Amino acid sequence: MTHKQANALKILTTIISLVACGPVSNTDDASSSIEASSQTADLTRCRKDANQPAGCAYGDYCLQTAGWCLDVPSPTCSNFAIHGTNWDPSTSTGPVIYEATAVSFAVDDAFCPEPGMLRAKFQIKAYAPEGDLPTSRDGFYNRFHGVTQAGVAYNATAIQNIVTTNNARNIAFNVSLCLPGETTSYTAGFFFAEGNEICVTAP
Repeated sequence: MTHKQANALKILTTIISLVACGPVSNTDDASSSIEASSQTADLTRCRKDANQPAGCAYGDYCLQTAGWCLDVPSPTCSNFAIHGTNWDPSTSTGPVIYEATAVSFAVDDAFCPEPGMLRAKFQIKAYAPEGDLPTSRDGFYNRFHGVTQAGVAYNATAIQNIVTTNNARNIAFNVSLCLPGETTSYTAGFFFAEGNEICVTAP
């Protein structure tokens, strides 16, 4: 958990405690209220209905359910422990992946090259301050990469449902992998060149 996420959790816990206990009636409750105010001051508000990063700094994203800026997820999977990471929010300028989710994990004989193979499909969402995100599959070549569980990087080319908005500053798309039929779970790593690394597990 990042420092910002920890702060947000503490704030939420304090608010729940105050609501459950009623009005502040002693020194301990008053101290909790002051502490919550202090923690809130450390976080940055964002525009919940705006395009990502919605007023947050590069390398952050807007937690739109709460309206706070948080660090993008860290790549904690073994994929990047082996491969390594290069992204530094203080010096990098590439696209920032702020969300990666598993969409499906099932046998797909129509999509995969061999019968009985599993198709793991993920959705990726990213933003780019430079406004240069790809609008077609060809634009991903040598720019968007996957990383296997063995730490090997490759060009991720099985890309579909590309939606680029906000003058090519925001993107959502699906990327698929074909896996042996006996696979029960798979963690994939993804990154844009000069951008951050992210992990996602299916199912």
